[in-house]
Amino acid sequence: MGLFNFWNRKNNDIENSNLITDKKPHVYNGEESNQENIEVKKILPEIREDVFIEKNPPIQPTRMNTDIEKIDNDIDVLYRHLEQNLEKKGYEDALMNPDMSNMNESIDNIQNNLFITISKVKMYYYNSMRTIDFHIETRRRSGMIDTVDELLSHKQRAEEELRIVTQIEEDAKLSKGLCQSLFMTYKKGFRNGLAAI
Repeated sequence: MGLFNFWNRKNNDIENSNLITDKKPHVYNGEESNQENIEVKKILPEIREDVFIEKNPPIQPTRMNTDIEKIDNDIDVLYRHLEQNLEKKGYEDALMNPDMSNMNESIDNIQNNLFITISKVKMYYYNSMRTIDFHIETRRRSGMIDTVDELLSHKQRAEEELRIVTQIEEDAKLSKGLCQSLFMTYKKGFRNGLAAI
């Protein structure tokens, strides 16, 4: 017996185990004959409803361990921080405590939060450039010139973005430049709250 005959016989045995036969008499011109007409029906297994229909809403994944998740603190994080409109916060602060010393303390707090964000972004770029330098060195030893060129362009872009972050930090110390809008919107809201009182 050949290998293909063996497999064909096995497949036929499996298929035949799911078949049911209906023996009906064979009819010629309205008369029954002794020959049997065997009608073969294949019985398929019943498919449960829950295979296709989801009755319960999907379970949302919960964040159990946030230490594993890596957050990119690139320049976009800093720009999002600078784009905040603090007018509403200033207005509410003025309604709660309409004192100019409260406004000055809040501005100092806003400035400190900005420096924390800048520090995170700078650390991200320093670590990123260290990693890129390591990859450049290992790829250069392996002779992967195209990869080295690509990594050098990534490093150049990271250096340019780090220069922008450093410039924003210098401007923040003097309360001017891009960070000025944070302070201006807060002061405007605080003054509007004082006027409402």
